[in-house]
Amino acid sequence: MAHGATRQARLCAGSGGLLLIASLWFSWGVSPQPRPPRAPHQAKGRSLQANHLEATSSALRSCPAWETTLPGAWQVEGVESGQGQALYGTGPAQLAIFRRQNPPDCSKARFIVHKTQLGGIGSFLHQAGIALAGALELNRTLLFQDPDDHVYLGDDYCKDLPAMDSCYFMPLSNCTAGLSIPESMPALDFNDPTQTNERFLSEDSGFAPPQFLVPTMFNSLLNASNIPVSRRYYWWRSQAAAYIVRMNPRTIKAVKALRNKYPQPPSLRNAISVHIRRGDKWKEADPISDAAYSSTAETLFNKSRVSCDPSTCLGRNVFLSTEDASAVEYFVKRTKWGVHYVDNPDMWKPDKSLWATDYAKIVGPSNDMLGSLLNLQLALECSAW
Repeated sequence: MAHGATRQARLCAGSGGLLLIASLWFSWGVSPQPRPPRAPHQAKGRSLQANHLEATSSALRSCPAWETTLPGAWQVEGVESGQGQALYGTGPAQLAIFRRQNPPDCSKARFIVHKTQLGGIGSFLHQAGIALAGALELNRTLLFQDPDDHVYLGDDYCKDLPAMDSCYFMPLSNCTAGLSIPESMPALDFNDPTQTNERFLSEDSGFAPPQFLVPTMFNSLLNASNIPVSRRYYWWRSQAAAYIVRMNPRTIKAVKALRNKYPQPPSLRNAISVHIRRGDKWKEADPISDAAYSSTAETLFNKSRVSCDPSTCLGRNVFLSTEDASAVEYFVKRTKWGVHYVDNPDMWKPDKSLWATDYAKIVGPSNDMLGSLLNLQLALECSAW
């Protein structure tokens, strides 16, 4: 990762990849949730291509060089700020979230204190994104409960930093430090106007705000786009993920050490990232075959060859992020792809009866988190997903 000494990485470089990947990539670990009406993932029988490619391609825009920096924003190694693509509205949205989350005077701010329920990494991210939408909609600042007893905070790596945004990620808000949070507070009732004067509200269900809420502060921005209303939830979920998943310096250092332990090619430029979610996912959704993933990558490869120069054409290389060793074996032995992956034993999850959190406890919660972040980092360095 290319990060300045103060972690004032420019927002744009790499953010397009993170926005596209994060909302599809992280493992879930909760019971199935309904989908918004007519959303791209809802219709059964639709192709993987329709779900994962066409749903986002129309929202991509050339990525300008942002003059304003966002602390901790992802930046892809070797990619200069202002190059590549990002989702429409990324700059204004991220800066709007940052400003709301970092008020000039915390003594005058009102808060929602969020405690994530048991679940995998993606479940945490999903619930936190919903809570963030609710906070923005109610003109409040979101805080993570600290200390928290979440499974991914349950080993020595997080012993003295018992919150997601102190152990792994950049602070969610500048109000986190030094703020006296009461031990008890009213539970958030999103539709109760009498709670307006309450300074602190707790949110520990993960779904107190409407699950598919897109903060109305972004209406004018989205109305000027060509993103269909039915897909704006995914736009918001991507923005929430990009804001929350900003690695702090100690996590960057730990991921770099893990990357050195499992070296990858000097460059994944022009490779295709393929994330194959297995493990306990069969409990929530019908599995997608290895052949379908390979076929979709083939479609991406062929489309890129229609009109490209040598620097932009996709190559016949894939980076696999998966907990299923048999998927790696399939791509290595039964396809013509050049295959790259992280051969980290902590990431393999052969017993599909176990939840993601069960495996996290077996291999160590921080090992699972850091391994997942390394896979995400490498996926970001690819040219297609």
